[in-house]
Amino acid sequence: MDLRQIRYFIAVAEDEHFGRASERIHIAQPALSRQIQLLEAELGVTLFDRLPRGVKLSAAGRTFREHCSQILLNLNHAVSETQAVARGEAGMLKLGFIEVAAWNGIIPETIMEFRRANPGVRLVLSAMTSLNQIDAVYDGRIHAGFLYNPPVDAALTVQPVTRHAVLLAVQAGSEFAAKKSVAVSELAGKPLISFYRRESPTYYDELHRGLFQAGVAVNIVHEAENEAEMLALVTTGLGIALVNECQRWRMPDGIALIPVRGLDVGLNLALVYRSNHSVPALSRFLSLLRH
Repeated sequence: MDLRQIRYFIAVAEDEHFGRASERIHIAQPALSRQIQLLEAELGVTLFDRLPRGVKLSAAGRTFREHCSQILLNLNHAVSETQAVARGEAGMLKLGFIEVAAWNGIIPETIMEFRRANPGVRLVLSAMTSLNQIDAVYDGRIHAGFLYNPPVDAALTVQPVTRHAVLLAVQAGSEFAAKKSVAVSELAGKPLISFYRRESPTYYDELHRGLFQAGVAVNIVHEAENEAEMLALVTTGLGIALVNECQRWRMPDGIALIPVRGLDVGLNLALVYRSNHSVPALSRFLSLLRH
């Protein structure tokens, strides 16, 4: 039994006549009759009662037709959905992102636009560190990730998105809090709350290289897991911190964020994905991002 025979059977059942069915589906009547006979022989049942002027479904034929109709319906649905996935109009797109970068700006805007334009695509979003996103892209847990200062890797494609400035976080009421900006040289010798290099090696190295090139010897008093922890410690008066400008969207009480003059360091936000990806929905997302 094959799909061709099922389609022939449905045609005869609909027309209740071999001649009319053969004309409609463009097959010779003897060939159509032969295929139905082969189908009946394979099933071991009579599907049609032969009448002087046509045919009628037998009891077994009616049952078989119900199942065949569902098979063809499922098949048509499978074909349509498969083609939609291939066009990027359906399926799933898994994206990682740095939480702080997603509160405002291009990431939420692009995601919302993509959802409006592609309602058939299920978008799965996961907040991860930059390093975890790289691992997740490699092992397929996510298709792409928004992360900062990505490493150079031939297996990965990096789509630049934007650059976020580094601001000085100080305790409200401290010596810097009332200033509109500070010179990087003013940070020399000040107690600095930093982060572990393993959390973002590229950014860590660029930040400390920028301070060194500015002639600033830093006095690191604590290393934190993330910027939320750094800001919490700033509120206690432990020290100052250099943080992503996006922190202003969720700045805790007791903190002031101030631009730093002379510190040519930033966080380069990019969308990173495997160079050999074959995810049509990702291609659609990239098209939106580039425009």
